[in-house]
Amino acid sequence: MNKKPISKKNILKAVAKIATDKEMVRSYVKGKTSLKTLAQKGIKFAKPV
Repeated sequence: MNKKPISKKNILKAVAKIATDKEMVRSYVKGKTSLKTLAQKGIKFAKPV
């Protein structure tokens, strides 16, 4: 198993992106943000079965 060195900088960047994405989705649910805006940010929703 290959182990790559993990950079703290990359982890913090990923966590910050997750937090902003979560806020964007919350604003969409509340009706403040459009689906088009989320798509531009790269956020995709799963299609229900």
